[in-house]
Amino acid sequence: MKYCFLLTALFFIIHSDMDAQIAATDKTVIPGDEILGQYQVDFYHDRKMNIKRSGKRIMLEIVGQGQAELILQSENKYIIKGVRPAILLEFRKDSLGKVRDFIFSQKFTDSEWNRKEDSPEKPDSAARQNSLSVYEGDYQAKGNAYMILHIKADKDHLNARIMNESIIELAPLSKNKFIYQKESYKTTYEFKPDEKGAFNKMIYSQSGPITVTKISLESDGPAVARHPYTERTGYYHADTLHGTLTPLRTSYDVLFYGLEVEIKPEKKSILGKTLIRMKAVNDLNDIQVDLFANMQIEKILFHDQALSYKRDADAVFIHFPEKIKAGTVSEITILYSGQPQLPDVSTLSGGFIWGQDKNGIRWFESVCQGSGASLWWPNKDHLSDKPDSMRISVTVPDGLTDVSNGQFLGKTDLPGNRTRFDWYVHSPINNYDVVVYVGDYIHIPAMHVNGKDTLQVNYYCLSFNEDKAKHFFQQVDPMLSLYEKLFGPYPFPKDGFALVESPYGMEHQSAVSMGAITNPANGNWVDTADLARTMWHESAHEWWGNSVTCKDYADFWIHEAFATYAESLCYEYLRSPQAGLNFLKGQIPENKYPVIGFYGVNDFHEGDMYPKGARMLNTLRHLTGDDTRWFEILKGLQKKFQYQTVTTEEIIQYFNKASGTDYTYFFDQYLRYPAIPELQLEFKQEKDLLTVKYKWKSDLKDFRMPVKVTTSNDRFDFIYPTTEWKTMQLPAMKSKQFKVDTDEFYINVSSNK
Repeated sequence: MKYCFLLTALFFIIHSDMDAQIAATDKTVIPGDEILGQYQVDFYHDRKMNIKRSGKRIMLEIVGQGQAELILQSENKYIIKGVRPAILLEFRKDSLGKVRDFIFSQKFTDSEWNRKEDSPEKPDSAARQNSLSVYEGDYQAKGNAYMILHIKADKDHLNARIMNESIIELAPLSKNKFIYQKESYKTTYEFKPDEKGAFNKMIYSQSGPITVTKISLESDGPAVARHPYTERTGYYHADTLHGTLTPLRTSYDVLFYGLEVEIKPEKKSILGKTLIRMKAVNDLNDIQVDLFANMQIEKILFHDQALSYKRDADAVFIHFPEKIKAGTVSEITILYSGQPQLPDVSTLSGGFIWGQDKNGIRWFESVCQGSGASLWWPNKDHLSDKPDSMRISVTVPDGLTDVSNGQFLGKTDLPGNRTRFDWYVHSPINNYDVVVYVGDYIHIPAMHVNGKDTLQVNYYCLSFNEDKAKHFFQQVDPMLSLYEKLFGPYPFPKDGFALVESPYGMEHQSAVSMGAITNPANGNWVDTADLARTMWHESAHEWWGNSVTCKDYADFWIHEAFATYAESLCYEYLRSPQAGLNFLKGQIPENKYPVIGFYGVNDFHEGDMYPKGARMLNTLRHLTGDDTRWFEILKGLQKKFQYQTVTTEEIIQYFNKASGTDYTYFFDQYLRYPAIPELQLEFKQEKDLLTVKYKWKSDLKDFRMPVKVTTSNDRFDFIYPTTEWKTMQLPAMKSKQFKVDTDEFYINVSSNK
């Protein structure tokens, strides 16, 4: 999740190497695992860093800002690849030999910040010459339109704050110069007067090393944040309450949500009301709904009467005064308020991303995949139950525009300089897909034509990006046509398809986010290939994830494997077959954990479900051996499970039946075990006759996947290995001419040659 800033240097450091890290080779010296883990800056705990593996590389990630490769220099010392002046990370160990922290040091360079012309606190310098308030205003980093520093006077010091970051206090150091210092690290802010005495420029300097301490991920107490996905352990009572389908959840089916929220960005808070229309599946007296513990419930109403309830972690247990009979349709209304949590990508925790655009206008988005929609509105927060429809009403300050899911019904001016935006979702929707995007948006309407069918398409971009957006949006029509050809009709025709510029890319149903058009690192338009790839992935979720949805996060591969695979199809059909192949070959799983997660604990995890899942599907495509048949299977899957929630077992059963082949062993190996199958080969050359022994090494005794090899020069044919040795003889062949098709089949190969 893309948020902003700890220290100016860190921001520019990481983003300066984003392109370089993508193109990095495998020549990096690989250090030991002892440095891997999560770290936080000692004097600024809001800023966390992850050190992790990516293939054979070691990457430093500043959470929410990007990542870059680490290069080993000497024992315990690394530099960040491609950064000048060089940044040195020196790791230190405790008495037991375990890494406890690292020292982050660089010869910093000064940066220039200029007061924005439309700064809300731009002072009258002549009238306020003797006050600290002459420094107040919004200062923009030179060369970075998205880096805005807000300076505010407070008695004898200045407060400095960048977007979502915490406020820091700047103490006077000398005339027009202020300092922030922690231990040996310090930053100075020197305000430069112009010829009229106005302070419209500031020079930012920093010096000294930064100590970054390793964080223990173990805890015996309550979970402060969601468990780390790297190990996927440490589940808590709250995770069980969130992830388990108990009778208090299965006893009712949600038919409709009516969500009304007023957002107060200056307080980062919301005031809301949720109507839940439900049908009793069986007789019930009590139900569970969900709302994060940091959010307050004002009251819960049933027939205008307040209901009693109890709260446990993020769960709310509601008691009805009389039994609700099976088949009865009822409504409850929950009034609530609070400040939704801020996101933390290190623990995959969602939240509200509060920010501003380059013009200083508020720009924010809700992102709650994994954590759950209950972080900001009350609902039955489990993937297995999607409402049939939903109404969303969002009230924001005048001058801002809300974009949410479904069909736009209109906006209403309200007293107190407020505007309400109303939306209606006609189709079943995942709770985590419900979204608010709020900012200085303009609307660009369009139509997508597919044969005799037309689809309303809506584009939303920030006002100053209209020309760039119109150019980029030309890629949408070919993408939709391709997906309809390969996967079937667009699933939500009544709601239309919207593509939204936003702080963070996500698959919010019928209002897909592609991320920001402008790169925060340098103010320039990002590489359209990267932006297109994000659009391809998130838009593919309209079919894979939004229409066909997993019942439990353990099976989240059903969303992400297909969406990543769809990226390869876009490269293949919209660019070239070689581009599709190159994309797949660039997907490098770790094969450290099974793709399928833990059931019943809301195990939202990332990892191999993206790269391994995509390569698994590509392998299955070539096992099928017929593209026409393959894509008919995918379209049939969409048709059979449209708007439903499914399990891995149901997907496997469908593939088996549709293909006429039992692929259970195939899915089990790739999804339930970390390792991929290994084709073991032994060669014996006798003049021009090559004898080849072959078998599979796998976790399953009955693994029997066919695979293509060269049975003659430049000719690939299927062979049918099992976990027992088989033998074939190839005349006029040398062992060096024998090849295995590892482009179409994601496997390992070992041999004695």
